[in-house]
Amino acid sequence: MIFYGLAATHAQPLRKYGRRTVGGRERLHWVEARNARQGPCRDDPAVLPPVLRGQLSLFPVRHQLSIQVCRRILQRPLDGYDELVEHTAAFAADTGIGKPMQRKLVEMLRLALAVRDADGDDLVDERVLGDIPNFTRSVRAILQRAEMLRPEPPLPPFYHRVPSPRPRLAQRRVRPLRAPTQPDPTPRSCVLCDCWFSASRRGRCLRCSQAGGLGAAAAMCGRCRRSAGPLIDGRCRGCRIHIAVHGPGAEHEPFTQLWFGEPLPTGLALLRRPATSAATEHGGRPVSEHLAFPGQQALFEARRDWRRLAYTPAHLLPTLTPAAETLLAELASQAQRERWEKGPVTSTRQTLTILLSWLGANTPVRETDLHDLAQTKEHLSARRAARFLHERGLLIVDPNLHRDSDQDRVERELAAFPETIGRELRAWVRAVRGEGRWERPGRSYHSIARYVGVLKPVLDRWIDNGIDSLRTVTRQDIEEAIATRTGTPARAIHIVLRNVFRALRQERLIFRDPTRGLVFSGITTVPPSVPSDRLAGLLDRARSAFDHVVIVLVCVHALNGTDIRRLFLSDLDLPRERLLVRRPGRRHVIYLDETTYRSVAEWTRERHRRWPASANPHLLINRWTAVDPNAAITTAALHGTFQHAGVSMQTARQDRILHEAYETEDPLHLIRLFGISATTAMRYITAAHPERTAKLLL
Repeated sequence: MIFYGLAATHAQPLRKYGRRTVGGRERLHWVEARNARQGPCRDDPAVLPPVLRGQLSLFPVRHQLSIQVCRRILQRPLDGYDELVEHTAAFAADTGIGKPMQRKLVEMLRLALAVRDADGDDLVDERVLGDIPNFTRSVRAILQRAEMLRPEPPLPPFYHRVPSPRPRLAQRRVRPLRAPTQPDPTPRSCVLCDCWFSASRRGRCLRCSQAGGLGAAAAMCGRCRRSAGPLIDGRCRGCRIHIAVHGPGAEHEPFTQLWFGEPLPTGLALLRRPATSAATEHGGRPVSEHLAFPGQQALFEARRDWRRLAYTPAHLLPTLTPAAETLLAELASQAQRERWEKGPVTSTRQTLTILLSWLGANTPVRETDLHDLAQTKEHLSARRAARFLHERGLLIVDPNLHRDSDQDRVERELAAFPETIGRELRAWVRAVRGEGRWERPGRSYHSIARYVGVLKPVLDRWIDNGIDSLRTVTRQDIEEAIATRTGTPARAIHIVLRNVFRALRQERLIFRDPTRGLVFSGITTVPPSVPSDRLAGLLDRARSAFDHVVIVLVCVHALNGTDIRRLFLSDLDLPRERLLVRRPGRRHVIYLDETTYRSVAEWTRERHRRWPASANPHLLINRWTAVDPNAAITTAALHGTFQHAGVSMQTARQDRILHEAYETEDPLHLIRLFGISATTAMRYITAAHPERTAKLLL
């Protein structure tokens, strides 16, 4: 029969391998046989398994320790154990205890260190000493000599612990069993401080019960307006703990964060002092208690709200750790080496200061936290900070933040339609992407987004007329939708609707294709010509080397926005005066004239001066794409160059090709000079010389 809580007795076995005597030699053989049965190693991984340092425990756990537990971890390596053995010898020399007593103290110290590693702590908590079976005072004295003991936090002034007489050894070891009729402890909330604790009958936690037992009258808290126990400076115990954890900024909040009582959280000083004194420690800047440690696992994933820290003054932010200070010094050195502008340096440093003051620099930072922080306040930047942390392996990349912008746009547009039409359009997107029943070359999301832009007004009109599914669309509806536009817009509606219904028919979502057999006549448009006075002095009005290069490439070499965005720095060959233009399926070589050569050379010098260490391979970059190796400039940035001239980029390009067509009648010359197709070249030749190409139209 086993009685829990009683020390094990050492009884001699009745039989010892057939021998009747129990002499010294026979006992030695018996001990060796017992050790052989137990195994050569005494480090049971199931007993007090160590965890990662810095791991925060959700609930405090009491350990049932005994000498048998110590014997199962006799060969476990423990940090600081050799140092404690030396302090034990010094303590024995001062107190005059003998060798047997020293061995027992060393066993108790081993238990304390094992509990420390099992809790993931750096020091032995003083509350652990209450679980050690023997020699508690001596163990406390030795740990204090070795500076390995964390003292228990003091109680508030109105909490008086009544000392109880020390029980005798037999009474201290024997723990009475709980009566079967006593209810099990259940989690509940304290009626005074709202902490979460475990109890069987009482509705107050231990600290509030002790305060109420002394006759302390309940009063209304000046912060949360609750009738909660005795107050200190007009604040109840729950409000004082909330302010101590979340800082002085939580002084004017009307709520209290959920917290666990019994025992009081470690490191919270709730003595009689002003509530704002927590912010005056450490030179007026408290060290954050929420730093992330290596190996620390999250209980559940949640998005952080950075608004409070973003608007906190710099002198009230938590003190940076040494690793964070080193990281900010590396940021300043890199900004000086790469010649960042003053604005990006300030915004990036401020963003990292707020982020690292709360999370620290020991573990990687989630990219979502960085972007959420940058969106809370103006003048905070996430792009450069993300690149800086990613280069040092301190960023957890979020794939959702690097999705295609056109894909997000398509998904938002489809989500706005009714459920049936949205489901049919998603099947169309999968089909044109090459993921449907039929194998086909997939379209890009950029092309699909342009199709959706043409399709949306037509579908909105059909939905207003009561059409809730594309199965009910008739040929008459298609013709009426095309009739609402003329020219190129009508042609675009016909092309998009034919593509949609043909894909739905192949996916077997509709029974018939209403666009089958519907023919739309071709459209012949004459490229516009721009008056000379609007183009005169366009290069002189360029505001920067960037604008100068864009104007030259469009107005001299007739490149469109897609061609300019795809130009790489490696495509430029200044010694040979060449520029390679990459187009799908073909390449076009531009031979640089004197004006183009000067413009491109000036831009390369400007690019190297402003962003000498940029890893972006594109020829044209700006302050945003310089820090992202995979980003290209937007088409809007190119169109902005021509806004001050009162002419669009497409019109200027068409005017350049048309002007060259006036000078020649050979379409091959246009093909070689601008790299355009034969159909496009003939269209410009026809517009420039209609009288000479009339016989080709017969």
